[in-house]
Amino acid sequence: MEKKILIPTNFSKHSWNALIFSMNLFKKYSCTFYLINVYHSQRFLSEAIPLNKNNDEEPTGKEASEKGLERIMQGLSFRKENPNHNFETISFQGNLVEGIQENADKFGVDLIILGSRGDSVHINSSEDISKITEDVEQCPILVIPEVYEWKALTNTEIVFPTNLRIPFKQKELLALIDFARSMGATVRVLYINTENKKLSPEQEENKEELEHHLTGVYHSFHMLTQTTAATGVHLFIESRESNFLALYQRKQGFFSRLFSKSVVSEIAFDPKLPVLILKEVK
Repeated sequence: MEKKILIPTNFSKHSWNALIFSMNLFKKYSCTFYLINVYHSQRFLSEAIPLNKNNDEEPTGKEASEKGLERIMQGLSFRKENPNHNFETISFQGNLVEGIQENADKFGVDLIILGSRGDSVHINSSEDISKITEDVEQCPILVIPEVYEWKALTNTEIVFPTNLRIPFKQKELLALIDFARSMGATVRVLYINTENKKLSPEQEENKEELEHHLTGVYHSFHMLTQTTAATGVHLFIESRESNFLALYQRKQGFFSRLFSKSVVSEIAFDPKLPVLILKEVK
């Protein structure tokens, strides 16, 4: 089945890196990549295209957007990794989140891939990334740090923290399962036992159901005690040198607690590895 990937771009190095990463990640698949530039969104275009200093010749936002997308297509014409990769460009005038949501819905997108500046994902510290990850609904999002390069690794690990208090729907985990299969990765399900108590019957049931959902991919369950959620995730990733982090975002749920600004400032946890954000599906 063909995959549909939406990649927002501001023509910067980190958005180009996200595109190349996604092409490598899905090199064995038929894909259509939708490259979208939202050009009346502050800061999402300003750093990318140097405008002509002569006001009479200064291009409009639409012209600059279309020209930038055209340059990307020219750059892609020299890359022949996969003849089954197709590319479409979208120049959207308006609000950043609305542009991404509207086109994700319109084209039935399977995954949105964002590039983040520097060596971490900046889920809270970048206004644009936080808006997209918080406000875009239904569609999973992968955030990739700029300096993170694709490597065909063996023993790839995806850390997936959960409190096991609420059951998952199978369709909410499809992106995680697909992601793991595409890389032959193992999903490390991590339960942070902050209260140092046994799992409740409900949690045991949710764990069993989650294990059923993950049938078909390598996975294992792990538990840490006497630590906070954010610290536990950080220590687990660091100790194992894990490759990816997957988070499930439910309003006022584990995701929002893990990355609350107070927690981030307390332990300076801003992941330096790609983060897959799974969305609640109604």
